[in-house]
Amino acid sequence: MRRLPRLRTGPLVLASAATLPVYLLLNSDSLPSPATPHELPFRALLRSYIVYTLCSIPPLVDHSPRLLDAVTSVPGLRHLAYGLVKVTFFDQFVGGETANATLPLLRSLRAANKGAIFAYSVEVDASEALGSGDAGGSASSRSASTGPPPHKCIVEEILRSIDVAADFEDSLRGASRATAPYHSLITGDTSPEPLPTPIDNSRGMWVAIKLTAMLPSAHALINFSKHITSARGEMRARHRESISDGSEIPYDRLLRISMGKESVQPESIPFPGSPLPLDVDIIHSLEQKARDNAPSMTPQDIQDIYELYNDLIKICERAQDRGVRLLMDAEYSWYQPAVDALTLALMRRFNALPSSSSKLSDERLQPLLYATYQAYLRRTPLYLAHTINDARSNGYALGVKLVRGAYHSYETDAHGNGTSHSISPESQPPVWSTKRETDDSYNDCVRLAIHAITEDIENSASISSDTSTPQSTTSLLGRFSRFRLGSSCSSSSSNPSLPKHNPGQVGIAFLFGSHNWDSCNLVLDQIRQAGLGELVTVKGENGKEVEKIVLSDDVTRRVAFGQLYGMCDDLTDSIVNQTISSSPIAAKYLPYGAMEETMPYLSRRAVENKSVLGNGGAAKERQRAGREIWKRLTGWFGIGSD
Repeated sequence: MRRLPRLRTGPLVLASAATLPVYLLLNSDSLPSPATPHELPFRALLRSYIVYTLCSIPPLVDHSPRLLDAVTSVPGLRHLAYGLVKVTFFDQFVGGETANATLPLLRSLRAANKGAIFAYSVEVDASEALGSGDAGGSASSRSASTGPPPHKCIVEEILRSIDVAADFEDSLRGASRATAPYHSLITGDTSPEPLPTPIDNSRGMWVAIKLTAMLPSAHALINFSKHITSARGEMRARHRESISDGSEIPYDRLLRISMGKESVQPESIPFPGSPLPLDVDIIHSLEQKARDNAPSMTPQDIQDIYELYNDLIKICERAQDRGVRLLMDAEYSWYQPAVDALTLALMRRFNALPSSSSKLSDERLQPLLYATYQAYLRRTPLYLAHTINDARSNGYALGVKLVRGAYHSYETDAHGNGTSHSISPESQPPVWSTKRETDDSYNDCVRLAIHAITEDIENSASISSDTSTPQSTTSLLGRFSRFRLGSSCSSSSSNPSLPKHNPGQVGIAFLFGSHNWDSCNLVLDQIRQAGLGELVTVKGENGKEVEKIVLSDDVTRRVAFGQLYGMCDDLTDSIVNQTISSSPIAAKYLPYGAMEETMPYLSRRAVENKSVLGNGGAAKERQRAGREIWKRLTGWFGIGSD
């Protein structure tokens, strides 16, 4: 029988007994319902308070995966432990066990003009990702005795999530307003009226893709990354190109590079570098010559990458047919060269911009595929500046999800220890050494993004002076007479060096994934300063006058914000409340999956979220839930809240 390290069943029994009241309380149907539409149920407030109280205890967060493993190995405690996780952490951070189970939540989010990023959260667990587990991958360990391989089931589930997302969007067409309260949506009651939908085809749904779970062995991605990294080294040697020393590059130089006024060799960008079209040539041929040119890859690796590429094409085709945008999630740096190479190949194919004479379909109004850029990587500002210019030069739309990054400690430890899965040839770790450098990197990328978006709008024929105002903008103009398009939007003079666009065509779009208030406010400030939106004064819910930024569809097709579901709701609400738009500008990253399948996700989030919930972050979330609980209680019992 397995011995539990440093744990006794007695304390575990006592701990489980102490948690039993929490389990019963959060499963109770007798808790009061909210009094106004779209309020969080009282149960959800209690859950948030309990979860963030636990997240305020660092040792508990650090050891939660091992503690849960120990508890679930004790006979009689497994079901109670999983039940407790289900009504606390699972319900707090996961949208549901199936895609269809999230539909009430999707409707409640859309009622508040929020979008969603669908993510089937079955992924490689930490032991494999860090090189300490079976190279066959956690996907293989989830295999069944019959039926398709697990990684193929994940591909099918991603296709299903695209259909669910598209069907949800289609169900909102022609809608007027929402009247269903939050609690009735959660319990599955039918809404008496449909929810608001954006004018034309500006949708509020994305589907996220994580590549490591989509192969029989995630190790094939590492070997593919080694092959790409080796080829770049040979290119640098031939061109005598030196790698950037990793210091911060002045913003004005980044801007010149993004505008094509200064060039940079892609192979000189710090690890994990910048992808090249020829990176994926290896997957187009399985002949001996291809295998000879990739000594770090086995024939099975090449076959796995080839099948993955074809599966991704299938996913992109489905998303294109259904009009749903895709996000390619970032991975550890030892996977990233392979992820970048596959993403670039797909982006050049599915984000290709039609010629000016071709007819533009609704689905081509926005980039189909977004790549994830991690600001904590030393390469990112230079990489972003280079790819903005590359997209313009090669006629494809660039979709970018900009995040800070979630694997900093893993990256520095791997590089410092010289472990086998660290494949960087450079002396420095691939990530910035300080948070200030990461913050500066993120903010430089924000400024590059808004500058590129402004130019993209200026060069779109849809907002030239001789083009009629789009319907969505006209509707906003009618409601807010003080609103006018900013000078940079309405200008008829464009930069002649940039390509012209079809009416409504989007050449670049950003999703700013951040839980940082300063970064999100910087985006909004940059939008206003660039003339992409203007402040108007309106009456708020409390009757007081408040300032908001009115955004046209030209802007909301190109700009969005994202935060994790279950976290930083006050920041998401602030973004929504500061803006006026006909389609969602803020979205919640909404994972789903069976609890046993999502445990690696929850374990990873428990550790990663320390950067967000540390320094009092969890305490603030707990206090916010506590204030709302007290407000409800005082209201119900007629007690003064002062």
